Amino acid sequence: MIVLEIENIKGFMEQLFNGEMFDRFHVRNCEVTTFVTFQIDGTRHDAWYDTDEKVEDATGLVLWQQLKPYVFTWIKGKRVPEKMCLDFCHYMANGDVGSIRIQYEQERLQIFTGYMQKEFSLDRGNQQEWDENCIQFIRKNGIVSTQLS
Repeated sequence: MIVLEIENIKGFMEQLFNGEMFDRFHVRNCEVTTFVTFQIDGTRHDAWYDTDEKVEDATGLVLWQQLKPYVFTWIKGKRVPEKMCLDFCHYMANGDVGSIRIQYEQERLQIFTGYMQKEFSLDRGNQQEWDENCIQFIRKNGIVSTQLS
């Protein structure tokens, strides 16, 4: 696990809500606190969709691309949210799951990485690779950050 402090909050939020940077990530959950706290469980309810709209995705979670416009309506305006947490995940071919948590609170924006292995192992090679890939992903998208841990 690593923690990255994002230097340009406004630029990052522009990427998050108007860009495609995180569109392919699944959303495990989302919480935004403005005048109330909005919470989303990212579980997709397939029965709600018409047959021709059903998504072929075994994760059972929605993509950020689908939720982004709804979440954006909660935060747009002159005031910034008091708090915002987004938990993204990426399912690996080997069954492991990498996660990225974006947390905004008290005028600080941080990214936390995580890695869950399908099977127990003392080898942390895949976790370290995920952390490094997350750092490269952030840099590739022009986001300046400082690694805290």
